[in-house]
Amino acid sequence: MIRSLYAPRPNPYYLLAPDYRRNSAGIRVMHMLCDVLNRSGYEAFIGANVLNPELMTPPLTNQVIALHKQQGLEPIVVYPEVTSGNPLGGDVVVRYLLNTPGFLAGGKDYGEDDIMFAFTKGLLLPGMPEEHVMFLQPIDLSVFKLPEDPTRRIPGKICYYQGRTGSGIDKDSLPADAVEITGSYPDTWEGLVEIFQTSEFFYSSATTALSAEAALCGCIGVVIPGKGAPLNFSSEETGNYGVAWGTSPQEIERARQTLPLLRESLERQEVTFWQALDLFIETTQNAASTSRKAKLERGVAKRLEARDQMARQLQAAPVIAQGHVPNIGVVVLDLQGRNDLLARTLNSLAACAGGGVSTVPLIVSSASPGRSGAHGLNPGDNCVEAINQIVRESACDWLVVVRAGEEFTAAGLLMTSLQLAQMGEYRAVYADEVVRVGHNSFEAALRPDFNLDLLLSYPAGFSRHWLLRRDTWQEMGGFADDCQEAFELQFILRLIESGGVEGLGHISEPLLISDAVPLQDLAEERGVIVQHLQQRGYDHPQVNAPQPGHYQIDYGHAQTPRVSIVILVDGQLPQAQLCMDSLLENTTYSHFEVLLLDRGNQDSAMVDWLSGIEQLGVAQLQVLRYEADASPIVIRNHACNQASGDYLLFLDSTIGVVGKDWLQQLLNHAMRPEVGCVGAKLLGGDGRIRHAGLLLGLGAAVGDPFLNGPDEPGYMQRLQVDQDCSVVAEQCLMVRRELFIAAGGFDEAMSSWASADLCLKLSQAGYMNVWTPRVRLFIGDTQVSPSSADQDDLMYQRWLAVLAHDPAYNKNLSLAAGSAFKLADSAWALPLSIAGVSVPKILAHSAKSAVDGQSRLIQPFTALRNEGLIDGAVVRDLMSVAELARFAPDSVVLQRPVDGMQIEAMRRMKVFSQAFKVYELDRYLPDTPMPGFNKENHGPQVLDALRQGLGFMDRLVVSSDMLAEVFDGFNPDVQILKTRLDPHPWIGLSSKRQAGDKPRVGLSARGGRPDDLELIADVIKTLANDVHWVLIGHCPTHLRAFVHEVHTDVDVGYAARLASLNLDFALAPLQNTLLNRCRSHERLLEFGALGIPVIGSDLEPHRGDLPVTLVKDGAVPWMDAIRSHMADLDAAQRLGDTLQQCVRSRWMLDGVHLKAWRDIWLPA
Repeated sequence: MIRSLYAPRPNPYYLLAPDYRRNSAGIRVMHMLCDVLNRSGYEAFIGANVLNPELMTPPLTNQVIALHKQQGLEPIVVYPEVTSGNPLGGDVVVRYLLNTPGFLAGGKDYGEDDIMFAFTKGLLLPGMPEEHVMFLQPIDLSVFKLPEDPTRRIPGKICYYQGRTGSGIDKDSLPADAVEITGSYPDTWEGLVEIFQTSEFFYSSATTALSAEAALCGCIGVVIPGKGAPLNFSSEETGNYGVAWGTSPQEIERARQTLPLLRESLERQEVTFWQALDLFIETTQNAASTSRKAKLERGVAKRLEARDQMARQLQAAPVIAQGHVPNIGVVVLDLQGRNDLLARTLNSLAACAGGGVSTVPLIVSSASPGRSGAHGLNPGDNCVEAINQIVRESACDWLVVVRAGEEFTAAGLLMTSLQLAQMGEYRAVYADEVVRVGHNSFEAALRPDFNLDLLLSYPAGFSRHWLLRRDTWQEMGGFADDCQEAFELQFILRLIESGGVEGLGHISEPLLISDAVPLQDLAEERGVIVQHLQQRGYDHPQVNAPQPGHYQIDYGHAQTPRVSIVILVDGQLPQAQLCMDSLLENTTYSHFEVLLLDRGNQDSAMVDWLSGIEQLGVAQLQVLRYEADASPIVIRNHACNQASGDYLLFLDSTIGVVGKDWLQQLLNHAMRPEVGCVGAKLLGGDGRIRHAGLLLGLGAAVGDPFLNGPDEPGYMQRLQVDQDCSVVAEQCLMVRRELFIAAGGFDEAMSSWASADLCLKLSQAGYMNVWTPRVRLFIGDTQVSPSSADQDDLMYQRWLAVLAHDPAYNKNLSLAAGSAFKLADSAWALPLSIAGVSVPKILAHSAKSAVDGQSRLIQPFTALRNEGLIDGAVVRDLMSVAELARFAPDSVVLQRPVDGMQIEAMRRMKVFSQAFKVYELDRYLPDTPMPGFNKENHGPQVLDALRQGLGFMDRLVVSSDMLAEVFDGFNPDVQILKTRLDPHPWIGLSSKRQAGDKPRVGLSARGGRPDDLELIADVIKTLANDVHWVLIGHCPTHLRAFVHEVHTDVDVGYAARLASLNLDFALAPLQNTLLNRCRSHERLLEFGALGIPVIGSDLEPHRGDLPVTLVKDGAVPWMDAIRSHMADLDAAQRLGDTLQQCVRSRWMLDGVHLKAWRDIWLPA
């Protein structure tokens, strides 16, 4: 950290780690990293409940997170490799690899931009920088040391550790007095030291810090290679001193001889760690600063501003200006008599005026503003009566009530008006909103589609600002004037009573900007809800408000149906016992039975426990026996046929029951005739969310949006209120038995997705699935096998249309893994089709590098969209199956995807998307360094991947004739489209000629590939006194003394930078490699656009109609060509003029050349 009184505040660190315990080196490392960051002057917090008081590890709390959010700080989230996804929802994510990802857990759902640091060099993944190693030595050298009395050691004595599996070492092969070390024994470091100081050997079947701790005590560590120790990944850091890898006599003797070296090695590592920590801090703080800036630029306010500007342009389109749009009566309710707030609302309406929008302000104000059409309010007047009167006197088609100070967005009002014109059968609709959270800060409040339980549980967030068809409003008698605080909620509920939920719609557009609604317990709201429930046939409902504005409904069911609780028992005896004990102790609802499904358990303790339950002879407790190889789905389906209950509750065997009325609360919803499945809030032992309702299409077929997140209110209070959702978790799922049977039970073919499939079948049949946070259960952390590709494919095949559009979500929220309830990249895009223009919708996936994607994807796409020739979006990451179905493009263009995950995404794209698929290739990838491929066999591997991936594509577009020749046969439709220059960066630029005492000669090493300069290295040295060498890009060290100017490569503003160099001519050397022969002529176009003559290698990229000087390899041809240009700079200037004319007339991205890109991205 820079020590300065005025240094900017650094960004804080959030570390997610298990509770502190001394016997886990990995856990100690995470807690120690938090400690050293704080000791280094940074703010670091750890997400754990048990801390070490000797370390500076302040806990990460909701208050800390909220404060940092308020202060605009960008947290840097650090996860160990065992953490999948992004549970803290950070934008800057660091993965600290303490083991190989997936070895213990995790290894999936890592973000493409995640920063990776490895604990040891042996854990570096392909593509990771070698300097990203941070070995935080976790062993306390003051504790683990040699005994003061060497005679205490007993020759031949053995201690051993079986690893996490509890097996791996044959106990029968060990002496009878061998001491087993476990996760709980010994329970102190002092006890562990005592064992190590008295033993000669420590055997371990796992890679563990115990081996080094033993060696420090003089006990030889012996690691048994196998499943628990597949990789000796710390040899570079520890030298394997004192530890044998295997049991050969030679290896054990080596370990014995090197025992004294380990302490010295670890002491050195403590010194070098601080350098690694400095790099870690520099890398992560830079990333946070960049993310923070980008977040501000892409924030809600920025998106709204850009969107509204575009909307105002579209309003002038003739199709919109001439089209019929409804007249919206905007009732502005000004109960405070604030003319300033009233003016804010009316000004926003005036700014939206134009084609596609027709509004009539209807003002109800206590300030008597003196405006025509305003209705004044006196103290004690009924504002609802005034609203009814002013609406009846108007001639609007639709009406909406807003409060003074709320503002309309131009784009939202335009899109809403145009969609209302097409909603002939709808009675009422609502839109999304933007909420002010500070002076100039905003958050998007993106609502789900109509959600009855959410409306009833949280009316403050879902009952305001509905657009009501005036005819319907008139037929219903207007608003009830005896409801002045809840008149909108009461009207919506009356609509439901009269016609169900049909005709109630949702427009996914941010219509209004408003202040956050204060949460209050309103007696009027509770009364309205009770009245509504009574109208629906519930005679004795109760509405409680445990928190202001959050309502819990007791439907007052008179019946007490029998519930069959179905628990599959498959090992894990302690958890199963806890589950049963807590269930029987804490369940006050008595009318239930428990079916324990024994899946062929062989463990004697488990067998005895289950037999003991059977011997109790209690009819309420039954054990059903099944074979060990029986499918869990088949078992559950069979058990349901044996069940006697009217309702089935599928419960995970690691569930812990804590609330007394949990079963009543599940039944409270399950007994409603309109409800299918019911789920609960499941918490881990750390108090964090494990399941809280699932989202369709999130990261996969179905995703868990709140997994491992804090138990807080959540997005729009959704972790605290009852709501309808598409899918609830199988670990706690209640369903009416007759519905379960009618739906066919769990479908065995769906395997991992069987419970989700059941929920969707019931939803398709017209039932609502409900999630309630009132039921809080604890669940153990168990390893869940991921679904297979075949299982995912079956889920997509059956439910893709639904997975892409979860009614409990919003189309403007991201479906990317770890990004739940965040704005999607394509959120709030204004389709050109709203202007009556039917254009193809293209989804372009650019290359990872921004500069690589510019000329052949981003620039053509942007130019075509600006011309109104296409619509769509450019994104970097490949979309998932659900994301692609949601986007629904006509064509997908992929730029150079080649790794395994990308190939799998392309396969699914072919299977599940009707879009035309184009692969864009502008270089010979087998000779281009690619992460994820073996260096020794890189070329053949990349070729195989390309051949496989191109088989899923409809067309291959290449940038050169040579590429077309090389990849002939990889795809049936190979087309050539050569690179052209986007004219806009080059317009008005000029480069001075003969601006120096010596000719200024340009050299390009852009993209960090200076190898081609070696072709003319001797020429550069020889002519160093005769010309002024100007290089762009990386300069080789041995040439730096001969090059006069070196300019760093830039992505933005490159054209202006190149023009400013005032080059007399430029050199374009290319080594004769297949990679170079397949390149495009883009470098020549860039020089030519500025009239800079070029001397280039006589290879395919430089041949063609561009007038450049071509030379063969060798110093003499290059020297001759250069001296010829030097001898007559005027002639060289004329060559540059000719080249410039050729480039500007034939090789710019405009006119027919621009349309050629659209044509090649679409089917013939």
